[in-house]
This record gives sequence, structure tokens and C-alpha cells, in this order.
Amino acid sequence: MTKYILVLFGVLTSASAQIMLKKSSGYQSWSRAWFVFILLSVFLYLVSFVLYFHILRRFPISKIYPIITICVILLITGYGFFIGEKISTKQMVGLLLGMCSIYLILT
Repeated sequence: MTKYILVLFGVLTSASAQIMLKKSSGYQSWSRAWFVFILLSVFLYLVSFVLYFHILRRFPISKIYPIITICVILLITGYGFFIGEKISTKQMVGLLLGMCSIYLILT
């Protein structure tokens, strides 16, 4: 069970780091808010890196890395939709194929 919690936190920290980078882009470079979001992103990437190290010790890389990557893509796309970004039909098909690939990898 613990190894699956590591995967969950690995996905969440990686996606959160990218979201913080996106949020930083809304501020003037080197402003206080920009700097805070950049630091949060760096911290989350660091935590994600350490988690990935532990995850890769517990799972075969050929299975876990595609699953983590697709989950991060799903979360980031969901965030984009939540903040009002348009999701195209091609993107939706790609996300569905990603979810199918997770199913195929796990079975």
C-alpha cells in the first residue's frame, strides 16, 4: 500500500510543480509573486524527484513511468480546463487513449 501512496504523491507533486510554473507566468519576471511561484515549483520538483527515486525502486520502470506520465498529463489538462483553457477534440481523444494505455499496462 505504501508504494501506491508514493506514486500518488509523485504524480501530485510533479503536476503541482508544473502548475506553479504556469501560475508564475502570469507575473512580471523577478517580481515577488513570480519568485514565490518559482520557488514553490522548484521545491515541488525536488520532492517529486526524490519520490520518483523511491517509486522506481519498487516498480518496474517499463510499467510505472508511462502510468505516472499519463496521470500527470491528465491532472494538468484537468487544471487547464478548470482555469478556462479550451480542450480540443484531439486532446480529448489523446487523453482517452492515455487512459486506455494505463488499463493495458496494468492488465
